[in-house]
Amino acid sequence: MRLNLIYNNTLPTDQTIVTGSLSAIDECVLLMSSGEVVRHKFNTADNETLFSVISSIGYTDGGFDITASSRIFTLDEIVVVVNDYKRHGFIHYPGKYTALHLWREDYHADISSYPIAMFRDAQLVPHIIYAVAWNHVQIMNLDTRQVLTAAKSLIEEFAEEWHLAHFKKYDDANKAPWPSPYDYFYGGLQMSPDNRQFMSTGWAWGSYDLYNIYEVDHFIRSNRIADKIIDSWEHNNRAACWVNNHTVAVAFHPVRDEEEGASPDAPCEIHLYKTGDGKPEIAQKIKVTGMDILNANLHYSKSLNAFIAYGNDIGVALISPGGDMLFHDADKKVSGYHAGDDLLLCLTGNTIQVYRFEV
Repeated sequence: MRLNLIYNNTLPTDQTIVTGSLSAIDECVLLMSSGEVVRHKFNTADNETLFSVISSIGYTDGGFDITASSRIFTLDEIVVVVNDYKRHGFIHYPGKYTALHLWREDYHADISSYPIAMFRDAQLVPHIIYAVAWNHVQIMNLDTRQVLTAAKSLIEEFAEEWHLAHFKKYDDANKAPWPSPYDYFYGGLQMSPDNRQFMSTGWAWGSYDLYNIYEVDHFIRSNRIADKIIDSWEHNNRAACWVNNHTVAVAFHPVRDEEEGASPDAPCEIHLYKTGDGKPEIAQKIKVTGMDILNANLHYSKSLNAFIAYGNDIGVALISPGGDMLFHDADKKVSGYHAGDDLLLCLTGNTIQVYRFEV
């Protein structure tokens, strides 16, 4: 297995690339140091300025911070840019709106990745799932800009039954109003391959990683929250990804996760959880020897039948379902991955490189 360089383009500008995302096999979307968001075509080297994140509107927190960590999400021609650990972002939808402002409350936003995911429904209508507060996400129809979850409460299903059962056993010392609001910090969001579910890689007070799954249709139609808890671990902001519609992969480190009896040199692991009916359970533990992928970016490639892990500390690696290292380049700095075509994006200064795994 090797990485094949398929594009190597340098932009004719003295601006630098802040972040970027592959939006198709022949194009990417870039956030430039000037604040401009640009669509770049690899084959023609054409650059189209879509909008700017620099706004004349005065926000008490300064608005979008071009110097802060940012991410770009794309769904065909639709582009979303957000400050990853701050409060502001924008949606660009050609022919409909240029820069629709996104905003979330600041409560622990500095340690909670901005929850964003986009999908098309069965009628191919584009939607976005986005945060407005630490424990509150909405789903919006991007064609009409209607918030489909406007009437949704922050109360879980069966919250009253849980409260009554719990305080039959324990003293209700706080005497607080009940049922209480949803007590969960949403994190990065990922759609299942069939777009019927989304996973949140968030956390809860303790603090600890707590990753949940939600059904899109139920989330829109019910006024109560129903989550399926995958599992909880030490608060390490661990890597996770969908493998298929009923399986998710989660990184685990026996030492850093304080597993009882773990050897000091125990290797990192990928745990596969079956998430179909009932409570998610670990179906397989994959040992990854010689590499700590706990905080890496993790993706599963169906065409390669392998996990792709990348990050500043590990470079990029291709890992088999059995844990074998099929490829590893410790020096490669990868900025993004395009699942549809198994492409890796590398950004340096004003240069864009795109690689593909080949046998």
